Amino acid sequence: MNPPAVSVLVIDPDAASRNYLSVMLQKSGYTVLLAPSGKEGLITAWKDLPQAIVIDPALSDMNAIALVTRLRQDRRTVKVPIVALSGRENQQEGAQLLSAGCNEYMVKTTQAMTKLLELLPRMLSAEPEVRPEKLGSLVAFLSAKGGTGTSSLCANLAMCLGSKRLETRVAVVDLVLPIGSIANIVGYTDKLNIATATAQPPEKMRASFFKDNLPRVSGWYLHILAGSPDPETGNQVAFERVEKVITAIRETYDYVFVDLGRSLSRISLPIIQRANLIALILSTDLAAVALTKTVIDYLKNQGVDPDRIYPILNRAVGLEGLTKAEAEQIMGVRIRVTMPYMGGNFTLANNRHEPVVTKFPDDSFALTLAQATSELAEATQKVRSR
Repeated sequence: MNPPAVSVLVIDPDAASRNYLSVMLQKSGYTVLLAPSGKEGLITAWKDLPQAIVIDPALSDMNAIALVTRLRQDRRTVKVPIVALSGRENQQEGAQLLSAGCNEYMVKTTQAMTKLLELLPRMLSAEPEVRPEKLGSLVAFLSAKGGTGTSSLCANLAMCLGSKRLETRVAVVDLVLPIGSIANIVGYTDKLNIATATAQPPEKMRASFFKDNLPRVSGWYLHILAGSPDPETGNQVAFERVEKVITAIRETYDYVFVDLGRSLSRISLPIIQRANLIALILSTDLAAVALTKTVIDYLKNQGVDPDRIYPILNRAVGLEGLTKAEAEQIMGVRIRVTMPYMGGNFTLANNRHEPVVTKFPDDSFALTLAQATSELAEATQKVRSR
């Protein structure tokens, strides 16, 4: 039983739902504040200072994402736990609300009230949110076209970083859908993956869980949260919890590399916007370069600082095509790294589940990879220091 001093603000446009929540919360010992609209909810939140807020996103007077954003921007409500309790299941809505600052997204099912009453005490007693400067560096790997070797570069750069700096903890998160890519590259076969991780109860989605349970891949000097092993499992990923998982991993790892593949969506965009650096992988064919320019322009329009975009030209996947200078002229940006051609060795290393620098240590690709790792880490820290 919670003490009466703990107050919960319910912002819900539906009178029946609002009254039901009020009765159930009061029965559990909470003091309840009610608001039928977003504007009244803001006034009540800033005047009466509730210790938790429950919001139905179906507001008629203002956008729920704007409401949550305003609550998070005000010092009076910046740290107050917020639960979005929606009348419909909408993964995109959930991801946007969590990105705006909600602590949890739930759907009004028959079990919702039970889950809410279990969740509130944990949220109210939770440790303060870790400040951004204490989080590990986040590097998003993205491509505009398939076949550019994005996942392989992500894994191999992470491996080089972990092997060069043994005191540095490096984690790789595979968000390529519907089937992950990196587990097959590094030879990981265990059960923990992005679907099983997001299915964990909220109390397990913390830094301590991932510190103790994220597996370290032998010979790769990295820890991995694998992608979905098959399309059916991919459909089970709780996308609204992905950002929470990544944040928890950043609390205990120095670098977190997130492989997004070709995914540029409402789910991946918040991760890209929060990333310290965006490694944008492209090949030499004209279509890949043109599509990469489109992605760069889109990211800039979404407010992404151009200095955080880090184009890497991967010639390992094919020698013929545009030159670096021609690609730069089309895109209007400087390519930061050019990976040399490897012939069939690039694919061979992937098929053997071995890092390139281990399988072919004298290849020019391996030497360039080591240099590129240092430059990428330096660029990431430079962005963070601003």
